[in-house]
Amino acid sequence: MSDAEQKRDYSSKAVEELNGQMAQLEAKRDKLAEELAVLADEIKGLEDARAEAEKMRAEEKAENANTVKEAQDGLVAVEQAIDILSKFYKTAAKGTVELQQGPADDAPDSGFKGGEAYLGAQGVAGGIVGMLEVIQSDFKRTISETEKAEAQAEQDHLAFMTETGKSLAEKTVAQEEKTKQKDDAEEKLASASEDMQSQSALLQKSLEELLELKPACIDTGMSYEERVAMREEEIAALNKALCILKAYAEYGPDGLADKC
Repeated sequence: MSDAEQKRDYSSKAVEELNGQMAQLEAKRDKLAEELAVLADEIKGLEDARAEAEKMRAEEKAENANTVKEAQDGLVAVEQAIDILSKFYKTAAKGTVELQQGPADDAPDSGFKGGEAYLGAQGVAGGIVGMLEVIQSDFKRTISETEKAEAQAEQDHLAFMTETGKSLAEKTVAQEEKTKQKDDAEEKLASASEDMQSQSALLQKSLEELLELKPACIDTGMSYEERVAMREEEIAALNKALCILKAYAEYGPDGLADKC
């Protein structure tokens, strides 16, 4: 009986300690699972944001390059036009007419006096060239501002990619570490569960031994009726404990209340 009681007490204490360990491990496992789910969402969000940023940067870069090219082409055309008109008006302003002999009455009406050279519309020349110079200035400003905007956009993009890359790396490392911790907790939980089954079996066996030994209990100085009553009470308690262990083994913690 002493040996059986010792085994009962040892197994009972081991079961209690293992039960506490398992509760802690389950809580740790569940918490890590929640944290890993959050990290997975955050990592996906960062990866999606980086992919979208890359796509938008490529589109913006292509659009800016096209704008600059169109402005440069326009600038070349306007500068050529300014050069041609400037040369024409400068040359025309110095124009002269060779007088031809013959009856002046036979000459067609040209709209200006005989012997007068056509100097071009010098009065509006400045306005025409000036308008083209305004267009030229607009093209130059478009090229300058677009190139400046492109440089700033590229700088902002690099800053964003650097910052998100750093955050992504930190979260990936955290994900790997928490995955290891979760795996470790699950391994320990599985080991504790096996130990729990082993200790529960030992406890059940020691209780069964006590049940078998009780009828042969020595006289404790009590009356027969008292010994019988005490023995029946103890047997009932042992049977209930045995029932609880069997129910736990078969149904788990949720089945204890309904089975014993």
